[in-house]
Order: sequence, then structure tokens, then C-alpha cells
Amino acid sequence: MVALLKDSASHNNESTATKKEKFLRAVKTLVKIYYPNIRLDDFPSYKLVRDRVVHPIGILVSIVLSQNTSDKNAGIALQRLKERIGNYLDPNKLKELSAEELEEIIKPSGMQRQKSRTIINILREFGGDPDALMVEDPVRLRERLLRIEGVGPKTADVFLLFVRGYPTFPMDTHIRRFLERMGIGRRNEPYEKLQERVLQLLPRDPKFLLAAHLAIIIHGREICKARNPLCRKCVINSFCPYHKRNKAQEPKR
Repeated sequence: MVALLKDSASHNNESTATKKEKFLRAVKTLVKIYYPNIRLDDFPSYKLVRDRVVHPIGILVSIVLSQNTSDKNAGIALQRLKERIGNYLDPNKLKELSAEELEEIIKPSGMQRQKSRTIINILREFGGDPDALMVEDPVRLRERLLRIEGVGPKTADVFLLFVRGYPTFPMDTHIRRFLERMGIGRRNEPYEKLQERVLQLLPRDPKFLLAAHLAIIIHGREICKARNPLCRKCVINSFCPYHKRNKAQEPKR
């Protein structure tokens, strides 16, 4: 009996190790394929970080604009805001806008009234001490960001990863769908629970986590789509349980 239990435990450990290895290999493959060829215009907030010409509050605002919309629409709203107050997105100039003016400028991103309130809340929290976004301890900064009405965990984590280089892993709908199909978790699991599981499977290297985050999103948009995923074209389908299940269900020819 003891021997059987040991064998069972050994088998489970091997299965866990194999699952982790396959997932990591799959993610590394996506990073290798997608990240070097990333189109910066597809990720307006990341483009601002790369350009290094925007105030940190401006980058946080751009992340808010990307909530619940396409990057194209977020990019249009961001460009309108830059045309109005300048490319640096100075928080002092942002403060000069009325709520109505701000709503009109960011209208292309959708949910402009809610996003305008969120931006105003951010300015109230950090407008008097904008440097706090860059110097405050990342864990405390995350807690502070989450206390702001309209800022959720994904928005906070995107800022921490993109701007502060903190090793976290923001998750959107594309990433949640990918994780479910890869057998890592359910897409409707609580954000923090699923995120912690992913962080246990990937290296805690912020550069790799950033590349993985962007690569999985691109993969989700182009191949691992919500409807009619292009599994036959997928470069990691040999690692994917979802593909294997669907392939097994295909009629024999």
C-alpha cells in the first residue's frame, strides 16, 4: 500500500512537472514568434512606454482608455487627448480640463463618462505627488491604485509591469481564454487566483512576463480566437489540450 501511494505521488508530481514544462515551452514559442515583430500601434500604452516621452500619469490614463474597447479606439482617443494638451500628457494640463471636455475628447474609446471620472480620481490621488507612481513600493502602489474607483487589478498590473518593471502578469479576455484552452484554469476564475497560478508557472522575470503578456494577446487576436480558433495553423497546438480534444472529435475520413 505504501509503495502504491509513493508511486501515485510520484506520478502526480511528474504530471505537474510535465504540464508546467509544456506550458512554459508553449509561451516561450509564442514570445519568440510574436514579440520581435510586435506592432506598437496595436498597443498604445506600451508604445508610450517605449517612446519615453509621456508623464507616468499620462501612461496610466492611456491604460484607462484601453478598458473595454479595442486598441484602435483607445489609440484614437489617446491621440485626441495629446492633440489637446500635448504629447507629454502633463497632469497639470489634464487638471485644467472640465469633466465635460474630457468626456468629449476621449469619446472614441467608449464609456467616456465612466473613464472621465476614473481619470479625475487618478488626478486627485496622484496629482499632488505624481512622482509617487515611480518611487512608491510596487506592492503598496498597487493597493493604492486599487482604492481608486474605476481602477481594477488589470489596469494596476499593466502599469506596474509596463512602467515599473514589476514582475506581475496582467490578464485580459484573450489571456484568460488562452489559459483555459491550455488547461491552466477556467476563464471565469477570480483574477488573483488565476494570476498567481500563472506566476508559479512562468519565470519571475519582468522582461519575459511583459513579452509573454503581449505575445499571448496577439496570439489570441490572430489565432486563438473566441470563435472559430485557427487550431490547424497554431504553432503550439501540440502542447494544447483544447486542440487535442477537438482533433479527437473530428470525424475520421
